[in-house]
Amino acid sequence: MSSQSWSSSSHSFHDTHSDTYERMASRSTLNIALAYLPTLLQRFPITSSSHILDNACGTGLVTGLIKAEHPSARITAADLAPSVIEVVKRKGWESVDAAVLDVRDLKSLKDETFSHVITNFGFAPDVNDLDGPGKAAGEMFRVVRPGGVAVVTTWSERNFTTALHAAALRIRPRETPFSWDVPPVWDAGWWLFQRLEEAFGNKVEVTRVEGRMEAKNLEELASNMLLFKDMFYKGYSEEELGKLHGILMEEIRKLDSFYEEDGIAAIKMVAWVGVAWK
Repeated sequence: MSSQSWSSSSHSFHDTHSDTYERMASRSTLNIALAYLPTLLQRFPITSSSHILDNACGTGLVTGLIKAEHPSARITAADLAPSVIEVVKRKGWESVDAAVLDVRDLKSLKDETFSHVITNFGFAPDVNDLDGPGKAAGEMFRVVRPGGVAVVTTWSERNFTTALHAAALRIRPRETPFSWDVPPVWDAGWWLFQRLEEAFGNKVEVTRVEGRMEAKNLEELASNMLLFKDMFYKGYSEEELGKLHGILMEEIRKLDSFYEEDGIAAIKMVAWVGVAWK
């Protein structure tokens, strides 16, 4: 059988799982943001005149990090999935506006509005739209102020999907597992550099940042990953799903990127952080 793939329906998956997204991510996107935000905000400080766009905001993890240090910061949180925007609204932050917007078409946002545009993943919401990342970079350039900064993170090494695929093959060895059919170049730092350079010219830099997906223990980590079951194990019977947790734990342990330390179980992940300024 041919594999299923990630497509423009991805935002409907996030709609369906908005209330469990943070468990599903197991701090992976949060840990990357924690790795780069302090340095970024030393270099481009938040002031009383700042207006920040949390672009492809998900459930507002970046907004939460900024609010913890800058409670009065003015933030616009935008995402393609309406239900995650509802999650952001329920958090009740002051001075935060939330809107349903596509990173490729920030149509309701005016030119040169934002001091900081932060796209913590979500740069390419549809793998079938090969021009999508370029459109997103162009929109970021359009809405950032002169003197402002735009940040984009993309994955270099996800690693955890290897275990999800291996578990699927143990349950259904004759079926090709679901795959995120991301063009291989999208995992490269030079590719991110080029997309930002096309929009911002030579005011671009890209660095490699290590992070991790983590939980209190291996059992919890596997449970969190199984929240992807509607994507990776769609159509599986209850009997098949019942076998997956134990099998997935075994496959996670086989990963070179898996480790246990200081009371956590983790899978190492690696991201690219692109910074561009105007």
